[in-house]
Amino acid sequence: MDLSEIMSRLTEVIKSVPVHYRDGLLGSMTTQPHPVAKAAFDMFQNLNANDLELYGPVRELELEAIEELGSFVGCRGCTGYITSGGSESNLAALYLAREHGLENVYYAASAHHSIAKAARLLRMRAIAVSMTSYRVDASSLRSLCRANGPGVIVVTVGTTSMGLIDPVEEVSEVADDCDSVVHVDAALGGLVAPFMYPDRRLGFENGPVMSVTLDPHKLGLAPIPAGGLIARDEGWLRPLYFEASYYPAGVQLGLLGTRSAGPIAATWAITKYMGREGYSAQARELMRRTSRLVRGVRELGLRLPAEPEVPVVCIESDDELGLLRAMRARGLYAYRCGLVSGLRVVVMPHVTDELIDRFLRALGGADRTPWPLR
Repeated sequence: MDLSEIMSRLTEVIKSVPVHYRDGLLGSMTTQPHPVAKAAFDMFQNLNANDLELYGPVRELELEAIEELGSFVGCRGCTGYITSGGSESNLAALYLAREHGLENVYYAASAHHSIAKAARLLRMRAIAVSMTSYRVDASSLRSLCRANGPGVIVVTVGTTSMGLIDPVEEVSEVADDCDSVVHVDAALGGLVAPFMYPDRRLGFENGPVMSVTLDPHKLGLAPIPAGGLIARDEGWLRPLYFEASYYPAGVQLGLLGTRSAGPIAATWAITKYMGREGYSAQARELMRRTSRLVRGVRELGLRLPAEPEVPVVCIESDDELGLLRAMRARGLYAYRCGLVSGLRVVVMPHVTDELIDRFLRALGGADRTPWPLR
């Protein structure tokens, strides 16, 4: 193909799919990256960060970025690495727990699907914990832990389906009692909850918490792919260093081989640029918009299974697929809730008041007008 044909095809495809800055993309947990992060990404994208000796200064940037992310979830002096996203971070976290002698994984149905996938890949024993109000039930967990023994307990700060926060402190007390550790999946909520609920101990303030997932390519405003795995210390992280004899350092870090330095530089740049003050202001604004959406949904007489604690709103519907199609026909792209039948909206930075009002008008019209199921 010549260049004009190549570009024509690419233009055709990009015009055919929804993008954050142009269309009504309401269900995605990613957003338009910040120009500062994009510029840093472009500068470093062709470097292999897993060459830890040749690109040692990139590792320094990475550790500084992890330190910044860790400070939002209660840790100073933490370590970790920039991953491809929350799924890799969760897989790596469970791998660390397994390598430290824990075979059981305790989690509720509200956990992200990557937890079940990681447990399956690692052949760990998955133990389902009951929920109360769509959150981990600490009493159920305690009983299960007594019956089945130590393990890694997964809690979520900002559940995928409903934007809820598991009782991290209560779960940590249970973990203490049954010689277990806790992994906190704060992929989305880690850049909202600490600022909105400063009196809650949601991360490393709890002794049993050994790792946290926090995604820069969600509310961190970094380009895809940029996840973050934060570990309490080098001792806990050590199993993620693997022998690679052809590298000058003789080792590589993480589950992948080649790792672009682009996401590392982007995360470092945007966390330094935004800082605690910038992310805190963003969190307050997104929760204000979330309240606007929740109020509008209720004014339409529609149901919410739970009051969101981070900017994720689940709107119940007995015909979620029909409603999804009705919204899509209007150029509005929501997702499914997952735990219950309904639509999920994630109030990301590109989801403006105007887009929320447009969605509410469409939702009101769809609620009064039958829509085709096929």
